Amino acid sequence: MLATPTNPRHNAPIMTTKRLSLCRRTSIIATIVGLAGCGTELSAKIDPPLPSPNATAFACALVGNYANTNQAASDAAVPALSLHICPIWTDRIDGLWVYVEGTTQSDPGTPYRQRIYQVVDGNDADSVDARMYEFSDNGSKYAGAWKASNPLDALSPFLLTPRAGCTTTFQRAADGSWTGRMRPNECATDYKGASYTISDVTLSDSTLTALDRGFDAQGKEVWTGSTAPIVFVKGR
Repeated sequence: MLATPTNPRHNAPIMTTKRLSLCRRTSIIATIVGLAGCGTELSAKIDPPLPSPNATAFACALVGNYANTNQAASDAAVPALSLHICPIWTDRIDGLWVYVEGTTQSDPGTPYRQRIYQVVDGNDADSVDARMYEFSDNGSKYAGAWKASNPLDALSPFLLTPRAGCTTTFQRAADGSWTGRMRPNECATDYKGASYTISDVTLSDSTLTALDRGFDAQGKEVWTGSTAPIVFVKGR
């Protein structure tokens, strides 16, 4: 879903350290702060009943600027990566939408991963689904969109390409963290001889840990996106 730099068309799945005020909770529905752009300190409120408490709580934890600087410094086999996750289209009522941009820290202007996710309620209590979309045209022209005051406002979700089978379902734990995984044999790929990919993601208020793997048609693992799960730390 989010982690390592591989071929973006085959979905081996997602910063700066600028301080962001991203989220504060009200009595029932959380308030997302920074909705006017990940690069600002502006705030806006999404009023109840939309989005749902689950979707809002998940987005509050998800949105931010991340890096795995310490991990990369201590393990030469792990690449130094940055991750920007920014709210977009905040006036829509069909879920919460976010733009994800991943780069290497050595080349921050050239994303290795660009995705858009639509966050909606899952089928189970305390669960959400993150539906994956790609840009239908050349996504490189949207590089750095997370810095804008109104990211991707000129783009319509109807112009995106949905990645069927690549939804990640997240379940909230008792401590408030979220654990997500793609369903086996659904997110199709032919990258490095795999038939499908699976991303495992754990999200807390301060970290996002992700591991991406590819499997053949018999369910045998044929590649992994990194030697260890990538541990992204959210900037404060």
